[in-house]
Amino acid sequence: MTVTHHPDITTLMAFSAGTLDDPYATVIATHLAMSEGGRDTVRRINVIGGALLSSEPEVPLADTALDRLLDSIDDREPASASAGATARDIPLPLQRYLPNGLAEVKWKWTGPGVATADLDWGKNGKSRLMLLRVAAGRPVPEHGHGGQELTLILKGAYRDRFGVFGPGDIADHDEDVEHQPIAEPGDDCICLVAVDAKLTFRGRLMRTLQPLFGI
Repeated sequence: MTVTHHPDITTLMAFSAGTLDDPYATVIATHLAMSEGGRDTVRRINVIGGALLSSEPEVPLADTALDRLLDSIDDREPASASAGATARDIPLPLQRYLPNGLAEVKWKWTGPGVATADLDWGKNGKSRLMLLRVAAGRPVPEHGHGGQELTLILKGAYRDRFGVFGPGDIADHDEDVEHQPIAEPGDDCICLVAVDAKLTFRGRLMRTLQPLFGI
């Protein structure tokens, strides 16, 4: 697997610093599980960040700091051990959401050749974590983004004006980007997506139908 499209360096820095919310952090962690180059970049960022922290003056911690840290760890819900066999078709960071893999995903029709499935990440934030499936050879309507969108290819591939994106590749787009992904022939393109705003479609029909599609 050759990964050629990586997240923006500022996104990786935010991941390293722990400031991304769960949907975005999950997409980045899954990308890193699929990309040795991505892991190398994050390792370098961590080294730089550690050096910067070590140069800062020491600040005494409150007596309750350790208890708060342990409480925050306890609040994270572990993946169910009784949900079935370990999924072999998805990277490890995603298995807490899909313990049985992609075969049992309940897809929702979102448009001709397009389906989505929301992944419950357990909190009432504005960000959304979902799977996107585009039938082989079919386009997604041309659109922009109301905020930041991370799209990671899990299976298949798509093509747009930025190139061809295959397994492990990630598209890191903001509100300045408009594009029209078209799934490559052969296999359906399945993506892991994190968004924090609705898409902005160019076509009048898609804008009219958007409330029905929920994207």
